[in-house]
Amino acid sequence: MPTIRVAVDFDEVNFKCQRCGACCHHRRPEGFGDLVAADRLAEFVEKSNLIYLTREEIEKISQRYRLPAEEFVDTLHPYNGRLVKVEDRGRKVILDLPVMKSKEDSSCVFFREGSGCSIYPLRPRACRLFPFRVEEESTAKGDILLKIGYNPTCPGIGRGEAIDKRSLEELVAEQFRSRAEELAEEILDLKARGLISYGAEVYRTVPGRGRGAERKKDPRL
Repeated sequence: MPTIRVAVDFDEVNFKCQRCGACCHHRRPEGFGDLVAADRLAEFVEKSNLIYLTREEIEKISQRYRLPAEEFVDTLHPYNGRLVKVEDRGRKVILDLPVMKSKEDSSCVFFREGSGCSIYPLRPRACRLFPFRVEEESTAKGDILLKIGYNPTCPGIGRGEAIDKRSLEELVAEQFRSRAEELAEEILDLKARGLISYGAEVYRTVPGRGRGAERKKDPRL
């Protein structure tokens, strides 16, 4: 597991949520197919504001509100609790990371006009982070640097109290570490079973398209 370092990339910022709902509307950028190759991932992340979910968050929301995952989780392939798919005889590794489902107007399925988030106590870490954004960089040693910036167009920026940088860094590290551990567990399992080829290319999906339901799946995945 690579070393993860988190750094706030600003001096001081005040923020207080204005309950405007701007962060509850999700963007899925145009110009991408079902899969995003590594060389376009940064572009995709920059142009989108999807709310990525961990398995733990999905389970908690599902249990607390008695909802099946498919009612609020979006993935390319039908969601079955696993994040990693393999195609082309192991030469293509696909990270089908779950995101929060949106309504037709792009708002979150849990957003209610006039009252805001209907699951606020259990809102995902990605929601708690807004309007702060994370850029991921790899160092020459293979370590990972997570640089925290923010969206200056958010109407809550410049209001309220100064952000606690340490708490923000801890939240980002916790979110990233949780996802990294989930992916590492599945990838190691697939490699141990010989389902991933040496030098396999890694892709991320563009979730929410509702595709993949008819594709033939490897029963071992």
